[in-house]
Amino acid sequence: MKTSIRIPKFFHELFGTHQQRSELILILLFTVTATLAAAWSTAPYWLELKWYQNLVLWLLFLDISGGVVANLSTGTNNHYNAHPKGRWLFIAVHIQPLILAAVLQSPMLIAVAIWLYTILSACLINSLREKVYHRLLAGALYATAIIGYVLSGISLPMPISLIYLLYMMKVIYSFSVNHSGEV
Repeated sequence: MKTSIRIPKFFHELFGTHQQRSELILILLFTVTATLAAAWSTAPYWLELKWYQNLVLWLLFLDISGGVVANLSTGTNNHYNAHPKGRWLFIAVHIQPLILAAVLQSPMLIAVAIWLYTILSACLINSLREKVYHRLLAGALYATAIIGYVLSGISLPMPISLIYLLYMMKVIYSFSVNHSGEV
């Protein structure tokens, strides 16, 4: 039985050139389940939004929740190991907190702080990908982000908090770390 699936070129930045069937299934299941669970459990918030705000929230939740898991996969990890410049571009284009804050009229200062911390952390980890300790440092930076977020007393609607926390995991840990174990 064939376990590796060839990924169409259009999706290489998301899944790499090849993806294990089991990993692709897990990515899709998690993405859909996490997004639906978040929407279902926070439905009153979503129902208050304008149609375009709902659309942006859905798209960002799908993107970020999917990326948390996809960036841990062998196919995505191998793709970005083979394309180091692509890693820097990936980090640079991740401005989702800024988009979310602008569209949902959430505090921009919080979005900028989360974005800046995440991007600086990802740049540091990406610079240290050849070091054995880069995985531990990424875990420490992400845990620090969670602790800081919770202890700061930030009070945002749950969907925004979920997206911010998943965004930090996606970019700081899931993406920036070389998960192949090779350094």
